[in-house]
Parts: sequence; C-alpha cells; structure tokens
Amino acid sequence: MTANKGQILIVDDNPTNLDVLFDYLDDAGYSVLVAEDGIDALEQIKYSQPDIVLLDIMMPGIDGYETCRRLKADSRTKDIPVIFVTALSETEDKIKGFQAGAVDYVTKPFHQEEVMARINTHLTIRRLQRRLEVAKNLSQQRVSQRASDLAQANADLEAEISKRRSAYDGLRRINTAYRRFVPQEFLRLLKQNSIVDVQLGDHVQMDMTIFFADIRSFTTISEQMTPRENFNFINTYFSLIGPVIRQHGGFIDKYIGDAIMALFPGRADDAVQASIAILKRLSKYNQSWQEAGGFAIKIGIGLHTGRVMLGTVGEAERMEGTVISDAVNLASRVESLTKEYQSMLILSEGTYRELQDPSQYNTRFLGHVQVKGKSNEVSVFEVFDGASEMTISMNRKTKSEFEEGLSFYYDNNFATAKDYFERVLRINPSDTAASLYLKRAKENLL
Repeated sequence: MTANKGQILIVDDNPTNLDVLFDYLDDAGYSVLVAEDGIDALEQIKYSQPDIVLLDIMMPGIDGYETCRRLKADSRTKDIPVIFVTALSETEDKIKGFQAGAVDYVTKPFHQEEVMARINTHLTIRRLQRRLEVAKNLSQQRVSQRASDLAQANADLEAEISKRRSAYDGLRRINTAYRRFVPQEFLRLLKQNSIVDVQLGDHVQMDMTIFFADIRSFTTISEQMTPRENFNFINTYFSLIGPVIRQHGGFIDKYIGDAIMALFPGRADDAVQASIAILKRLSKYNQSWQEAGGFAIKIGIGLHTGRVMLGTVGEAERMEGTVISDAVNLASRVESLTKEYQSMLILSEGTYRELQDPSQYNTRFLGHVQVKGKSNEVSVFEVFDGASEMTISMNRKTKSEFEEGLSFYYDNNFATAKDYFERVLRINPSDTAASLYLKRAKENLL
C-alpha cells in the first residue's frame, strides 16, 4: 500500500472535477478531503487542516477568491498553500487569484501530471519552510557554541528553498514557452507527457474536424500598410480568433500567412459553434475598428470532418507536428468555396452529418462540388448564424425556394430551376449563391 504523502482538500462544486481529482490523488498516495463550496471548506478546515488546498473560483455562495482571503486572514490557516484550479484563464483572473493569497494557478481543462507536479513542488516548499521554522526554534534553545552551526543549516535550507523555487519557475516558463510552438493538445493526442518525449514518426489516426479560416482580400489590405502595420494587424486578428478556438475544445495547428488551420478532436458541433462565435466577435470588433479608421475584416471559414493522421515529420535535427490526410485538402477546398459563394461559413457533408442536431443552426444546402483528387462530388452546406440579422432573415425566407431550385438544377430541369432562383433574388437580390446558380441555369438552357 502506498504511504500517505500528505492531506489535500479539493474544493469544487463540479462533481466530475471532484471525482477526477480525488481518484488521481488517492491513487498517488495522498489523503484526500472534498468540499463542494467555500463555506463547506472553511468548516472542514476547523477540524482537519490539510497540507494544501485545490480551490475552484466559480462556486455558489462565496467564491474561491473570498474563500482564499478568509483562509489567509486566519492565523491558523494562513500558511496552508492554496492552488486555484479553475476555468478562468484571463490574465486579470490570475492576478486576482495571486492577490487573494494563492501560491499557484492551474486552468481547466487541466492535465493531471501538471497538477501533480505543482502539488509536489508546493508541498516540498512547505515542508522545507517547516523544517526552517523548526531549525530556527531549536537555534534559540541551544547553547551559544552551536549558534554558527544552526545559522549555516538555516542558510542551507533557505538556499534549497530558493533553488527549488527557481527551478520550478524556470520549468513553468519553459513549459509556457514551448506551448506557444507545440500545442499541449498535440502532445496529449500523441500520448506524450512532454515535448522531450516526442520522437520523429510518432503518429496517431483519429477522426476530427478540420477548420480553415482565411481573410478576404488580405493582399489588397496589406498593400495599404507598412510591414509593421501588417504584423500588428494580423496578430490582432489572430489574438481574437485563437482564444475562441481553445474555448470550444480546438487547438491551432498552424498559421499559413493570414489563414488559420485548427483541429477539433471532439464533437463537430464544437467547431461549428466556435466558427459562429468567431464571426460574431469579428462583427463586433469591426464596428470599433471602422470607427477608428481601420479595416473591417471579412473572413470565410470551411469545416470538414474525417479521418486524419496526426504526427511528426522532418528529420533528426528539425521536425514539426502536422496532419496528413485528404480530409485536410477537402477542408481547404470547402473554405475556398466561401469566396465563390460569398458565404461566411460552409460545412462539408462529413461535418453536417456529424452534428448532433443540425436544426439548431440556420443552414441551407448549397450544392455539390467536385474536389481535386476525389472521384465523387461532395455536398456542402451553408451556416449563416454568424451573419447579420437581415441576412439570416432573408435566407430563412428563401431557403425552401433556393433548395427547390437546386433540386431542379441537379435534375437538369434548368428552366424550372431558373424560375426558383429568380424568385429568391426578387426577395434577396444580394444572394450570391442564387445568382451563381441562376447564371449556370441560363447557360445550360442556351
């Protein structure tokens, strides 16, 4: 049986988080207490003081910040290390946590190995501090001839604490730095704990949704800016999109000029909802940018869900993570259709069929497209939830006529298809897709 390594109190109102942390820490040999909110935690600590507290922030009653402040205000509990484990990831949230008295801050979804490393570090520091306090107390009781020995022991302990803190801070900085270049999700999918464990040729096959986003007319926009303005502009744009992708369970695989390729290993709905949130966020920021005399950003997003092979390529001295699959090419092709149809968001049939409930989105069938390298045509669908209220209203009104027109068009009944597309355009003259199909129907009639 594993020896008890210390007592840990977990405070979280989410039963799933409590179960995951409890099982992991219990298996690791810790004595674990649980509390469902801050009041419960403060009551428990009156009777059993843990060695460390893992504390959520967003809880009913008093939140994690206030719970931490009360612990630090009590002389009996002020020295217990508090680590926030929370979904709040903004810088101001972390600053507020440290101001409340926490020694560390872990954002959800957390990695168990990272949580364990932080717990071990702070428990070690606390044990060393206790040893230091004991050594200081003993030094006052011993005779004067041993004063110099105790002073040296104290100095050694202080140096050890400083060394461990410095090592921990360095490790944290390194981890933060390499995550900017190699996403933690990439390592997790390869079942590796650290970048140092990754080997050339490591790979895994799985189904996921590939996300491509591209700025419309970026070349024209960039020609009007200096190189520095270009970098500032594109980085501002990326800083708006990146957090939204991560919030919905995706991660950025690479930047390709002004384009972004991201991967969503979970549900196809995660990718669709992230795309809609991005479009709405850009619409909001475009208004402020234009008021300041800047450029409005218009983008197109393409999604496809399929089997991919994720792994490392290159050679011994230089390698990188990548995704290899014709699914990537198809996702890129779907994104390119947004320019042709002047649509903001287009899904392949592969993504559409993976949605849990397509009816929760404003969609319409957009047609069949031939993709290079594919013998069969691919069906695509437009999602217009991220468009303006007027566009959503117009597309809803004309959806049935548009899709009826497509049905006749693909049955080679171009005359009837032409009538349907003309009806659509009488209601919504700015419908680019209807205009394209009307033109094609007329050309086939000729």
